[in-house]
Amino acid sequence: MPDPIPSLLPTTVIGSYSLPRWLEAARELLTQGRLSGAELDEAHDNAVKSCLKDQEQAGVDIVTDGELRRETMIYFFNRHIRGFRLYGPPKAIGTLDPSIRMPDPVVESKVARGEMPLVRHWQYAQAHSRKLVKVCVTGPHMLAKRAWNEAYANDRELVFDLAAILNAELRDLARAGCRVIQVDEPVWVGYPDEVKAWAVEAFNRMVEGVDAKITLHICYGNYQRRRLFPGTYRDLFPAVLGANASQLALEFAVDNLAQFNDIVGQFPKMLELGLGVV
Repeated sequence: MPDPIPSLLPTTVIGSYSLPRWLEAARELLTQGRLSGAELDEAHDNAVKSCLKDQEQAGVDIVTDGELRRETMIYFFNRHIRGFRLYGPPKAIGTLDPSIRMPDPVVESKVARGEMPLVRHWQYAQAHSRKLVKVCVTGPHMLAKRAWNEAYANDRELVFDLAAILNAELRDLARAGCRVIQVDEPVWVGYPDEVKAWAVEAFNRMVEGVDAKITLHICYGNYQRRRLFPGTYRDLFPAVLGANASQLALEFAVDNLAQFNDIVGQFPKMLELGLGVV
């Protein structure tokens, strides 16, 4: 049984953890044929246990596995959803600096559910921590914006199909016993018109019927502490309040704290505000 969560100012992390150099080296050895898949799995296990211990010793109340088994927050999901081809042409990952580019995947056909190891990864982490383990999932809007869409008439159709797939994954997580799930949508600040028109609806489709506490995380897609999108959190209100989440976790660590007073008064009493300040 995980430790109880304090009622006053519980702490958590947004999810990803710095990749140890030795784990990077292990992945490179795998590509060279000098390390087996089983040996890399063991390396991932050790990295996750170390990450969990770090958070516990720091006094974090709700921990994550650091997403250390994932290549990136994008590619992990692309690999386990059918219809994607990995490593397409380079694509700008934000709208502020087009020079920041990644070889984003290509949607070649209608997406379909694959075999995603989210439940197995959560079970391992929870078995090795005395704290409550949260699972972080990249949202459908983010996955669509970080892909070359060659199979759908528009992003909206792709996003709703992805939302349905992810809904099945979240339901499985909740049935397995996962009590806290975080959905990451870093692109929302960059596309406020889409958020207001249909992205909140897609988010609600994703979390429909999921018996767990849902956190919605929004930031500016920071890449090495550089903003990827213009706009402000103000641009998302009041539409974002229609998202069926128990907590809205907003990043204020870089240069966004001035917005706090503008938006905090708009929060309904039953909606938690997660303050990202480190």
